[in-house]
Amino acid sequence: MEHADEVRNIESDMRAAGWAGHKGLDRELRSWNQLAAEVNTYEATVDDYTNDLCSRDYLADFASRASKDLRVQVQVHIAGADATFRAATIDDAEGLLGKYYRIELKDGWWWRRKPSSGPLAEWLSRWA
Repeated sequence: MEHADEVRNIESDMRAAGWAGHKGLDRELRSWNQLAAEVNTYEATVDDYTNDLCSRDYLADFASRASKDLRVQVQVHIAGADATFRAATIDDAEGLLGKYYRIELKDGWWWRRKPSSGPLAEWLSRWA
């Protein structure tokens, strides 16, 4: 990878800033892609879902620390999953996720989306 040293340095800086040691760019890209692809069949709990949304937080933080060239590459990798996630979710106008996780104004758009269908969507609608 062309930016391997920069990736390692950013990951190290992020761990020093409080991100978990198991987090890394490749892992979080895979996690975000998987969540985006499976959000409407998601069978885990809302707590698992909010934990999985943190993958996108990691990617946003990582991109903000990256050089312009690396940031563009990361954003290209994220874009497809973002589009898939947006297509498979709807606006959480009721703020249902906010009942299970503290969502602040500064948080990314993905925190204001919920599955449009599937087990988690049904569960959330029952507890609205």
